[in-house]
Amino acid sequence: MRIGVAHGAAALVSSTGRDRRVPEQKKSSGARAGLLAFAPWVLYGVASGLNHWRVASGGGLILCLVSLGAARNRGSSIKLMDWTMLAFFAIASVMTIGLRSAMFPVYNAVIVWSCFAAAAWGSVAIGRPFTAAYARENAPPEFWNNPIFVRLMWLMTLVWCGLMTVNIGFAAIGVILGGKIAPPAAIEILSVGLPHSCPKSSLRALRVKNGFSHLRTPITITTTILRAGGV
Repeated sequence: MRIGVAHGAAALVSSTGRDRRVPEQKKSSGARAGLLAFAPWVLYGVASGLNHWRVASGGGLILCLVSLGAARNRGSSIKLMDWTMLAFFAIASVMTIGLRSAMFPVYNAVIVWSCFAAAAWGSVAIGRPFTAAYARENAPPEFWNNPIFVRLMWLMTLVWCGLMTVNIGFAAIGVILGGKIAPPAAIEILSVGLPHSCPKSSLRALRVKNGFSHLRTPITITTTILRAGGV
Protein backbone atom coordinates (compact mmCIF):
# COMPACT_ATOMS: atom_id res chain seq x y z
CA MET A 1 0.00 0.00 0.00
CA ARG A 2 2.79 2.42 0.89
CA ILE A 3 4.66 1.91 -2.38
CA GLY A 4 1.41 2.26 -4.32
CA VAL A 5 0.68 5.58 -2.61
CA ALA A 6 4.18 6.84 -3.35
CA HIS A 7 3.91 5.76 -6.99
CA GLY A 8 0.57 7.46 -7.44
CA ALA A 9 1.71 10.68 -5.83
CA ALA A 10 4.88 10.66 -7.90
CA ALA A 11 2.76 10.78 -11.03
CA LEU A 12 1.44 14.15 -9.92
CA VAL A 13 4.79 15.84 -9.54
CA SER A 14 6.83 14.26 -12.32
CA SER A 15 8.11 16.52 -15.05
CA THR A 16 5.14 16.78 -17.40
CA GLY A 17 5.68 19.89 -19.43
CA ARG A 18 8.55 19.00 -21.72
CA ASP A 19 8.47 20.39 -25.24
CA ARG A 20 8.55 17.68 -27.92
CA ARG A 21 10.28 20.10 -30.28
CA VAL A 22 13.52 20.46 -28.33
CA PRO A 23 16.78 18.81 -29.48
CA GLU A 24 17.56 15.27 -28.44
CA GLN A 25 20.09 16.36 -25.83
CA LYS A 26 17.43 18.46 -24.10
CA LYS A 27 15.03 15.52 -24.19
CA SER A 28 17.67 13.43 -22.44
CA SER A 29 18.09 16.15 -19.84
CA GLY A 30 14.32 16.23 -19.36
CA ALA A 31 14.26 12.47 -18.82
CA ARG A 32 16.90 12.79 -16.12
CA ALA A 33 14.89 15.58 -14.52
CA GLY A 34 11.82 13.35 -14.53
CA LEU A 35 13.73 10.56 -12.77
CA LEU A 36 15.02 13.04 -10.21
CA ALA A 37 11.45 14.21 -9.56
CA PHE A 38 10.44 10.60 -8.85
CA ALA A 39 13.39 9.97 -6.53
CA PRO A 40 11.78 11.28 -3.29
CA TRP A 41 8.76 9.02 -3.80
CA VAL A 42 10.87 6.00 -4.70
CA LEU A 43 12.85 6.41 -1.49
CA TYR A 44 9.69 7.04 0.50
CA GLY A 45 7.96 3.97 -0.89
CA VAL A 46 10.90 1.64 -0.32
CA ALA A 47 11.94 2.95 3.11
CA SER A 48 8.39 3.11 4.49
CA GLY A 49 7.75 -0.38 3.13
CA LEU A 50 10.69 -1.52 5.28
CA ASN A 51 9.22 0.43 8.22
CA HIS A 52 12.04 3.00 8.24
CA TRP A 53 9.76 6.01 8.49
CA ARG A 54 12.37 8.56 9.54
CA VAL A 55 14.55 7.60 6.58
CA ALA A 56 11.52 7.73 4.30
CA SER A 57 10.45 11.19 5.46
CA GLY A 58 13.82 12.85 6.05
CA GLY A 59 15.43 11.34 2.98
CA GLY A 60 12.40 12.19 0.89
CA LEU A 61 12.56 15.80 2.08
CA ILE A 62 16.24 16.08 1.17
CA LEU A 63 15.71 14.56 -2.29
CA CYS A 64 12.71 16.81 -2.79
CA LEU A 65 14.81 19.90 -2.07
CA VAL A 66 17.51 18.62 -4.43
CA SER A 67 14.91 18.03 -7.15
CA LEU A 68 13.37 21.49 -6.79
CA GLY A 69 16.81 23.11 -6.67
CA ALA A 70 17.79 21.33 -9.88
CA ALA A 71 14.55 22.48 -11.51
CA ARG A 72 15.32 26.08 -10.61
CA ASN A 73 18.84 25.74 -11.99
CA ARG A 74 17.36 24.55 -15.28
CA GLY A 75 15.14 27.62 -15.34
CA SER A 76 11.95 25.64 -14.75
CA SER A 77 9.17 27.11 -12.66
CA ILE A 78 8.20 25.48 -9.36
CA LYS A 79 4.56 24.49 -9.71
CA LEU A 80 1.78 23.97 -7.19
CA MET A 81 2.20 20.19 -7.07
CA ASP A 82 5.95 20.61 -6.48
CA TRP A 83 5.26 22.84 -3.47
CA THR A 84 2.66 20.34 -2.29
CA MET A 85 5.20 17.53 -2.44
CA LEU A 86 7.63 19.65 -0.43
CA ALA A 87 4.90 20.44 2.12
CA PHE A 88 4.05 16.77 2.55
CA PHE A 89 7.65 15.71 3.17
CA ALA A 90 8.09 18.60 5.60
CA ILE A 91 4.98 17.48 7.53
CA ALA A 92 6.13 13.86 7.42
CA SER A 93 9.60 14.79 8.72
CA VAL A 94 8.21 16.82 11.59
CA MET A 95 5.86 14.02 12.60
CA THR A 96 8.31 11.12 12.28
CA ILE A 97 11.63 12.73 13.22
CA GLY A 98 10.56 15.63 15.43
CA LEU A 99 7.48 14.23 17.18
CA ARG A 100 8.22 10.53 16.63
CA SER A 101 4.52 10.06 15.97
CA ALA A 102 3.25 6.50 16.02
CA MET A 103 0.12 7.59 14.18
CA PHE A 104 1.78 8.89 11.01
CA PRO A 105 2.53 5.41 9.58
CA VAL A 106 -1.12 4.52 10.06
CA TYR A 107 -2.53 7.63 8.40
CA ASN A 108 0.25 8.44 5.93
CA ALA A 109 -1.82 7.58 2.84
CA VAL A 110 -4.67 9.79 4.04
CA ILE A 111 -2.21 12.63 4.67
CA VAL A 112 -0.58 12.26 1.23
CA TRP A 113 -3.82 12.48 -0.72
CA SER A 114 -5.28 15.12 1.58
CA CYS A 115 -2.32 17.39 0.83
CA PHE A 116 -2.66 16.99 -2.92
CA ALA A 117 -6.45 17.21 -2.90
CA ALA A 118 -6.37 20.36 -0.77
CA ALA A 119 -3.88 21.98 -3.13
CA ALA A 120 -5.86 20.99 -6.24
CA TRP A 121 -9.23 22.10 -4.88
CA GLY A 122 -7.57 25.27 -3.61
CA SER A 123 -6.46 26.10 -7.15
CA VAL A 124 -10.08 25.68 -8.24
CA ALA A 125 -11.34 27.87 -5.41
CA ILE A 126 -9.11 30.79 -6.38
CA GLY A 127 -9.89 30.39 -10.08
CA ARG A 128 -6.42 29.25 -11.16
CA PRO A 129 -6.57 25.54 -12.15
CA PHE A 130 -3.22 23.93 -11.45
CA THR A 131 -3.08 22.15 -14.83
CA ALA A 132 -2.76 25.53 -16.58
CA ALA A 133 0.88 25.89 -15.52
CA TYR A 134 1.75 22.64 -17.28
CA ALA A 135 -0.35 23.26 -20.38
CA ARG A 136 1.00 26.75 -21.01
CA GLU A 137 4.57 25.50 -21.10
CA ASN A 138 3.85 23.77 -24.41
CA ALA A 139 1.22 26.12 -25.82
CA PRO A 140 1.76 29.41 -27.63
CA PRO A 141 0.18 32.42 -25.89
CA GLU A 142 -2.40 32.60 -28.69
CA PHE A 143 -4.13 29.55 -27.22
CA TRP A 144 -4.16 30.55 -23.57
CA ASN A 145 -7.41 32.52 -23.55
CA ASN A 146 -9.23 30.42 -26.12
CA PRO A 147 -12.49 29.07 -24.62
CA ILE A 148 -11.72 25.48 -25.68
CA PHE A 149 -8.26 25.61 -24.15
CA VAL A 150 -9.63 27.14 -20.94
CA ARG A 151 -12.43 24.57 -20.72
CA LEU A 152 -9.95 21.72 -21.12
CA MET A 153 -7.79 23.08 -18.32
CA TRP A 154 -10.80 23.32 -16.01
CA LEU A 155 -12.05 19.89 -17.04
CA MET A 156 -8.77 18.13 -16.38
CA THR A 157 -8.22 19.99 -13.11
CA LEU A 158 -11.64 18.89 -11.87
CA VAL A 159 -10.94 15.32 -12.99
CA TRP A 160 -7.71 15.25 -10.99
CA CYS A 161 -9.44 16.86 -8.00
CA GLY A 162 -12.03 14.10 -8.10
CA LEU A 163 -9.42 11.34 -8.35
CA MET A 164 -7.42 12.70 -5.43
CA THR A 165 -10.57 12.98 -3.34
CA VAL A 166 -11.53 9.39 -4.20
CA ASN A 167 -8.07 8.26 -3.13
CA ILE A 168 -8.56 9.90 0.26
CA GLY A 169 -11.62 7.68 0.64
CA PHE A 170 -9.67 4.59 -0.41
CA ALA A 171 -6.91 5.45 2.07
CA ALA A 172 -9.42 6.00 4.88
CA ILE A 173 -11.05 2.63 4.18
CA GLY A 174 -7.60 1.06 4.27
CA VAL A 175 -7.04 2.55 7.75
CA ILE A 176 -10.41 1.27 8.97
CA LEU A 177 -9.69 -2.21 7.63
CA GLY A 178 -6.18 -2.25 9.02
CA GLY A 179 -4.51 -1.98 5.63
CA LYS A 180 -6.34 -5.00 4.25
CA ILE A 181 -7.32 -3.29 1.02
CA ALA A 182 -5.73 -2.69 -2.35
CA PRO A 183 -3.66 0.50 -2.39
CA PRO A 184 -5.39 3.66 -3.59
CA ALA A 185 -4.92 3.37 -7.34
CA ALA A 186 -7.64 5.50 -8.91
CA ILE A 187 -5.13 8.00 -10.28
CA GLU A 188 -2.76 5.34 -11.58
CA ILE A 189 -5.56 3.44 -13.36
CA LEU A 190 -7.50 6.35 -14.81
CA SER A 191 -4.45 8.37 -15.82
CA VAL A 192 -3.61 5.59 -18.25
CA GLY A 193 -7.03 5.77 -19.87
CA LEU A 194 -7.52 9.53 -19.81
CA PRO A 195 -5.40 10.39 -22.87
CA HIS A 196 -7.57 8.09 -25.01
CA SER A 197 -10.75 9.88 -23.95
CA CYS A 198 -9.54 13.39 -24.73
CA PRO A 199 -11.63 15.43 -27.21
CA LYS A 200 -8.91 15.72 -29.83
CA SER A 201 -11.49 16.77 -32.43
CA SER A 202 -12.13 19.93 -30.42
CA LEU A 203 -8.43 20.71 -30.31
CA ARG A 204 -8.13 20.06 -34.02
CA ALA A 205 -10.97 22.47 -34.68
CA LEU A 206 -9.29 25.03 -32.45
CA ARG A 207 -6.06 24.66 -34.37
CA VAL A 208 -7.72 25.18 -37.77
CA LYS A 209 -10.06 27.94 -36.61
CA ASN A 210 -7.20 30.04 -35.28
CA GLY A 211 -4.88 29.52 -38.21
CA PHE A 212 -2.45 27.21 -36.43
CA SER A 213 -3.09 24.15 -38.57
CA HIS A 214 0.65 23.77 -39.11
CA LEU A 215 1.29 23.38 -35.39
CA ARG A 216 1.24 20.12 -33.47
CA THR A 217 0.93 22.02 -30.22
CA PRO A 218 -2.72 21.20 -29.41
CA ILE A 219 -1.94 17.50 -29.12
CA THR A 220 0.99 18.37 -26.88
CA ILE A 221 -1.29 20.60 -24.81
CA THR A 222 -3.71 17.73 -24.34
CA THR A 223 -1.03 15.28 -23.28
CA THR A 224 0.45 17.81 -20.90
CA ILE A 225 -2.88 18.66 -19.27
CA LEU A 226 -3.81 15.00 -18.93
CA ARG A 227 -0.50 14.09 -17.38
CA ALA A 228 -0.29 17.14 -15.14
CA GLY A 229 -0.29 15.57 -11.89
CA GLY A 230 1.57 13.12 -13.71
CA VAL A 231 1.02 13.68 -13.14
